[in-house]
Amino acid sequence: MSATARLTAFLRAAAPRFDDHDSDIARDISRTLQVMRPNAPALAPAILGACAPLPDMLDGARDALTQRLAACLGDLHWRVAGFGKLAPDTDQKLAVVELIGPTGMFAHPHLRIGLLIQREEFHYPRHQHAAEELYFILKGTADWAVDDHPHSPRLPGDFVHHASLQPHGMITRGEPMLAMWGWTGDIDGASYST
Repeated sequence: MSATARLTAFLRAAAPRFDDHDSDIARDISRTLQVMRPNAPALAPAILGACAPLPDMLDGARDALTQRLAACLGDLHWRVAGFGKLAPDTDQKLAVVELIGPTGMFAHPHLRIGLLIQREEFHYPRHQHAAEELYFILKGTADWAVDDHPHSPRLPGDFVHHASLQPHGMITRGEPMLAMWGWTGDIDGASYST
């Protein structure tokens, strides 16, 4: 099976998961994942230090979504998160894949959809961006803070929704966290700030 076929299978498997969240952004993500007809990925596979726990996290995956993700791990183009606005050594603790989007593996002008890996014992500082954002946690647990509220745990299967310019941050404790995310609205990363 080709990289395109493996990645397409993963994207198709993810689409119905977003149907479980009653929001416009979830519907946009689900619809895009269902109708994407990707050509070959525009970006070659790349990996960062933050990705080290992924094989163990996905080993023995039981549900169709994580099985398909495990099958395409070697096809993903991981990059440093934060649009260059986080500490230089962050790539050892935090990384993202833009699967679909303006600078993604598969081009899309109005939406970004991707993955995030956050290593254990890492504090992703409060940040904000103009894009509306929705996370779907695949594996692991993170303590999430939105606005000025205290951090609270989010588990696999949970959604976390951020409005445009709403401050948020995440802390992992004893295990890494893997999540799928989507951006809609003003998806230009220039507004990203900590």
